[in-house]
Amino acid sequence: MLANAVFGSDQPPTRTEWAEQRLRHAILRGEFGPGDALVISTLAEQMGLSATPLREALRNLSADGLVELHSHGKARVAQVDLHEANEIYELRLMLEPVALERAVRHADDGYRDRVESAWKALAATRIASPSDHAAFHRALLSTCDSAWLLRMATTLADRAGLMITVGLPSRPDDYDTAAAHRTLKDLALAGDGAAAAAELRRHLSGTIAALHLVVGATMSENANDARQNDEQ
Repeated sequence: MLANAVFGSDQPPTRTEWAEQRLRHAILRGEFGPGDALVISTLAEQMGLSATPLREALRNLSADGLVELHSHGKARVAQVDLHEANEIYELRLMLEPVALERAVRHADDGYRDRVESAWKALAATRIASPSDHAAFHRALLSTCDSAWLLRMATTLADRAGLMITVGLPSRPDDYDTAAAHRTLKDLALAGDGAAAAAELRRHLSGTIAALHLVVGATMSENANDARQNDEQ
């Protein structure tokens, strides 16, 4: 069952937006794993909503790559594979640094406050939650002056967040989420858009390399297990 903290009372203007926000948060927090069924009747009871706004919310999440819709109204959390991860990160490396540089160029006091607030949430624990991680990247891009670029960049970042939740469920003992993002935060707040963009490229490249290392090893283990089962 979903935690009550996920479904709070601070509703955005429409029920669909509220449901979408809460489901996105739950997926990125790992409360639903890839392949998990999203049963509308169950969600409706938990969230106190009718089926209609939930169906609309699931369609929106499907458009963002977080949910897979199937026949007869069935929905599941999207699966993760390395081929898609390569495509997602190739696009992120092209778009997100550009969006960040433009965001830093248009930074104001509100931007700096959002980044600082998101940073504090990120630094609250050694391994930040996927939702806090995603919120920090969204804050960094929030003043990008291109609505289309911002939408595409944040959609890709959300999808990547799901991949990280599943593909990198644990990190080395010395890994610290805030430390890994500190230089990025400092450069953005200092107003150095070009350097922040370069640091973001380095950061994203490191993430996809780690994903390959972990997921690739898991895929090899699964393939070996399947061969051994076939031989028995």
